[in-house]
Amino acid sequence: MKHLRITLAAGLLAAGAAHAELSAGDQYNLDQIRSGAPAAIRAAAQNIEASGASSPVVTDALAEVLLKNQSQSGNAYVDALSWSCKALAATGNKRYYSALKQVSDNPQTHKKTRKYCNNAAAGLGGADGEQYALGMAASAATAAVVPAAAPAAAAKSTAAAAAPAAAAAADGAYKPITEVKPEMSQQQAFAIAGPPTSTNAHVTGKAWIPFNFKGGDSYRTIAHYKGQGRIIFSNTSAYSTGQRVLEVQIDPNEAGY
Repeated sequence: MKHLRITLAAGLLAAGAAHAELSAGDQYNLDQIRSGAPAAIRAAAQNIEASGASSPVVTDALAEVLLKNQSQSGNAYVDALSWSCKALAATGNKRYYSALKQVSDNPQTHKKTRKYCNNAAAGLGGADGEQYALGMAASAATAAVVPAAAPAAAAKSTAAAAAPAAAAAADGAYKPITEVKPEMSQQQAFAIAGPPTSTNAHVTGKAWIPFNFKGGDSYRTIAHYKGQGRIIFSNTSAYSTGQRVLEVQIDPNEAGY
């Protein structure tokens, strides 16, 4: 039984390590999707659609959001879900065919979302292999959590896995957020400061201004850096996925979450 517990813990640690190895861009998109804000989900979907590829952890999370919210009829959600359909199709991964068909065939789904999901499913051309089903993303996230009572050997493995990242930071692979300046693109900021400890997004009041035709600064993303502060990004337009640095807030007491 002891051997079984150690083997299980090792497997869970491996899953957690795989999740931790997301690129800064993938981690950003995953945080946006998990925020639940329609504007943030749309931004992540647009990023994925533009790149045509993303980690399965991220695209599974996007598929989960699509299936959970397929009956939403508000304009912001309809837009976000329509982009989600396009993003999943852009990956070319037939794993999402059934999910897209389920949404496109649902009479309670908004006609715009159904249209984009139907086109996306047609683009994938059919199912192949294991199909994504509601709840799979949540199951994967649970599996990646290491139990608090993991054996000492497992804890030692965790420390060893974290060592390369710590060494990279110590060697100056990334610079302090004080080097990040307003108007830099999000990609530039992450290239300088590295991936944030966590991110969260929110819609601003400008999203509801009728004459804000360009749609700039309608949502913001806050990247938290533990012990350093926060980088605040703002979208440049409703018609692009770009975000630029709006402000850098220095705060040595930043908890990172």
